[in-house]
Amino acid sequence: MLAAASLCLCACATPEAKDPNSKLSDVFATPDWAKFTGARVTTLRAVTQDDLVTSDGHCAAIEVAQSTDGSAQSLPEANSETLAGQGPLPSVQSGIALSMTECQVVQRTGAPERIDISAEGVERISTMTVTRGSSPGLYRFRGGRLVSIERIDVPAPPKPAKARAKKQVQKSSSLRGAQQ
Repeated sequence: MLAAASLCLCACATPEAKDPNSKLSDVFATPDWAKFTGARVTTLRAVTQDDLVTSDGHCAAIEVAQSTDGSAQSLPEANSETLAGQGPLPSVQSGIALSMTECQVVQRTGAPERIDISAEGVERISTMTVTRGSSPGLYRFRGGRLVSIERIDVPAPPKPAKARAKKQVQKSSSLRGAQQ
């Protein structure tokens, strides 16, 4: 009886049809309905001279647009205490992502404090250091596209001297009252 039961179970495990593409037991195979088919292929446009930053940290395309207009527009000044002392705000307020061009990053961070431009063969390599604004960091570019972002430590802006003087006056007056 045991032999008959084992033969019945073995018969259930073998496929009925002799399809050469079918496997006996592929339990871990992903079914067709669960496979990803919406792969979106994106291509980046070529980097032009207008997308590159000059040695003084400005974009050539922005400078040309301002000079042809005849009036250079200034960026809005910071009016918040958290941004006080950091200079003008960048013209575009949004995030920074890899593969952005040099000028796209400068538009979001503002002019860099330091920029190093060199070449490796025929490929342009640049490094921008930004220490102020909402996105301080060390930005590295290859061929005009952002390849890495490194975080840098930025000291907190100094507090105004008037606030310190007021606090010292208040502390000294409370000590005088306690001594009497």
